[in-house]
Parts: sequence; C-alpha cells; structure tokens
Amino acid sequence: MDPAAALTLQEISDLNNRKLEIKRQHAEYVEGHPEIKEMLNDLMSAILLEKPSNVFHFASSHFAELSPHNALTVSPAGHQPAVVCGPSGVGKGTLVGLLMKAYPGKFGFSVSHTTRAPRPGEEEGREYYFTTRDQMQQGVEDGKFIEYADVHGNMYGTSFEAVQRVREGGKICVLDIDIQGCKNVKKSKLNPRYCFIRPPSMEVLEDRLRDRGTETEQDVQRRLGNAGKE
Repeated sequence: MDPAAALTLQEISDLNNRKLEIKRQHAEYVEGHPEIKEMLNDLMSAILLEKPSNVFHFASSHFAELSPHNALTVSPAGHQPAVVCGPSGVGKGTLVGLLMKAYPGKFGFSVSHTTRAPRPGEEEGREYYFTTRDQMQQGVEDGKFIEYADVHGNMYGTSFEAVQRVREGGKICVLDIDIQGCKNVKKSKLNPRYCFIRPPSMEVLEDRLRDRGTETEQDVQRRLGNAGKE
C-alpha cells in the first residue's frame, strides 16, 4: 500500500476516534440539552431542501435566526408546537391540564401574558403572567410577542421567550389561545398543529361561563357574542 495513502487512512481513523472520544466525554451535556440535536437536524433539513451553493453562508444565516426574537423557526415533524384554541369557557385550560398530567415529559405549556386580574386559585407564572396594559403594550412594541390580542377588554399574548423556554427543555410546546391569536400565529414561522375545541352547544357554553362565577352579566354576553362569531 502506498505510504501516503496509509497515512491518510490513519489520519481518518484518528479523526473518527477523536470524534467518538469527544462524544463520550460530553454525552451528559448533550443529553441535558436536547435542543442541540433539534437545531442540527433543522439545519440539515434546511440545507437538503434549499440546496444552497454556499453552505457556510447558509448555515451562518440559519443560526443567526436563532436569536431570542427569531428562534421560532419551522419545527421538524413530530416536534411541532400544538395550538389549542376555542371560545372562552369551552374548556381549553382543562384539556391542556389533562394533557400535561398524562404526558409530563412530552409536552410543556407556554404560559401567556394577560392584563386581566387573576381569578381565584390562579398563580403568577402558572396559568398566566399577570401584567399591566402599559407594560404589555411596551412588550408588543419591543417585538417580544409572537401573538397578542385584545379579548373581552383585556390583552392576552404569547411571548417568544415563553415558547422558546419550552423548546429548550426538549418538549412539544402547547399554546392555549383564542381565535385572534391563532390568526397571528399563522403569520409566524411557528408552523404548529391546530386543535379547535367547539362547545356542545351555545347553551352549554353559557352555563359554563355562568358557573364560573367570575364574570359580570355584561362579560358573559360579550363572550357569548364572540363565541358565536368564532
């Protein structure tokens, strides 16, 4: 065998061994950051789809989009976020809660921001991040929200940070939003799956809203009117 060729083969073998050694040494870190594999898989999928002439430039642009405000790129099949939407009082929160309980290691809830007051039993950072209208409007102007809407006199919105936090944990992100929010999400790069929850009837929905005991008569009528449109 040609000595030069033998040396080349030896170098290749050494490089492969070095790769295996690096993987072994840092396996714990990689396991603790599942987003690494997702990011690399996203890049490979994008390269194969686009087939850029300059791969290095393409990769640089691809990873530049992973800044906090641009991190929500198209997810590969099986990792797409899930949007649960429907009228107020239809039971979205209950269904999402059951999903979280049944698959705690698979799904993660994206906690939204709202300007409405907390209801009995709700906790800051669990159901919502409760904020003021001025603070939320400032966040919207700063580009911190992937979607936001003014619903029943209060603002609701999903921040880039909240969704990215779930993805960084290696879980499928679940969003509980209204129809207005869905329209904004459709304009983004999130590329989620959608699940619309429809009430059995308007009568049943009205009963649920009244059973809450948290809305005035005016609020109930406004929510029912919006539900009919949705």
